[in-house]
Amino acid sequence: MKIGLAGLPMSGKTSIFNMATRAKAQTRDYLAQTDEINSGIIKVPDARIDHLTTVFKPKKTTFATVEFTDIPGISNVESKSASKTLGNIRICEAIMLVVRLFESEEIPHIHNKVDPAADLEELCLEFIFSDLEMVTNKIERLQKEIRVVKKPEAAKELELMEQLRKTLEDNKFLSTLELSEDQLQSLRGYRFLTQKPMLLVGNCSDTQFTTPDDKVKAFTTTCRERGWSPMLISAATEMEISALSPEEEAIFLEEYGIKESGRNRLISEAYKLLNYISFLTVGEDEVRAWPLQSGTNAHKAGGKIHSDIERGFIRAEVVAYKDFVEKGSMAGVKAAGLARLEGKEYVVQDGDIINFRFNV
Repeated sequence: MKIGLAGLPMSGKTSIFNMATRAKAQTRDYLAQTDEINSGIIKVPDARIDHLTTVFKPKKTTFATVEFTDIPGISNVESKSASKTLGNIRICEAIMLVVRLFESEEIPHIHNKVDPAADLEELCLEFIFSDLEMVTNKIERLQKEIRVVKKPEAAKELELMEQLRKTLEDNKFLSTLELSEDQLQSLRGYRFLTQKPMLLVGNCSDTQFTTPDDKVKAFTTTCRERGWSPMLISAATEMEISALSPEEEAIFLEEYGIKESGRNRLISEAYKLLNYISFLTVGEDEVRAWPLQSGTNAHKAGGKIHSDIERGFIRAEVVAYKDFVEKGSMAGVKAAGLARLEGKEYVVQDGDIINFRFNV
């Protein structure tokens, strides 16, 4: 599960990357942009795993993870560099788009003016033009192919590509299209930028976070016009908080009445962005969160643990996490008749505690 952090140079992407991963990647100024990519795998915070660990006291605790990739800033100053940057974003499963909201005399803006709405539209156009070029080239190839040999499959694909081109030419993302499962499957190999899940992050000052100004409002409005729910992060402050030990961070958050750190909010939202849930397994050996695409059935979920479970699947013993907390133990859940036996087609729910029965 790879999420690419993208944005204009000097937007604070690397600060947000450092905050999320607790890494110490070097922040760069605009003139010193390089092709270097920073990557880090991070645990997805999960209070359920924390609680189950205190109950079962396992030898090992394993959280779900997400990989963050900090990609050099998008700049159309040098087309070859911009093309490579967009290519690096294209291989990610989702995009975290960072937009600068803060003013700073020490950190110049590449356009010498902080204008979040304009910056966001610039980034959107870069994605749209990149996808449009791919679609246009494909249309030209299909038209040549159809002139030589009339294939029904090619004609059908051409019709779909024409639909994509019109959407992009209308300044819309491909994610706004309602496509069939077959159509989505046929487009999977293209890795279109405008089809990817997108999380919008406004990198703001502490003051802007507590009292939104016109820049925050412009950013929020532009995001919502494109159907995105933005989140605000004060990267500079949150990076300092993430450098604290877990104990120091807990004290700091309590002292200032903060329910959850920006880091945890960001990671949790990134996990949801990929449309992932977690099912849980428990025991004396290990308490573990298993990442799973939402809508996956129990049969396939078993395969996430081991192929033998999927191959020899019999039943899944399922307990909802909230029922476990309410009753306090597995014995209590079973006594209350809340433990269930589910078959292959049962759709796993977020927080299900599952024990798989199988035979190979």
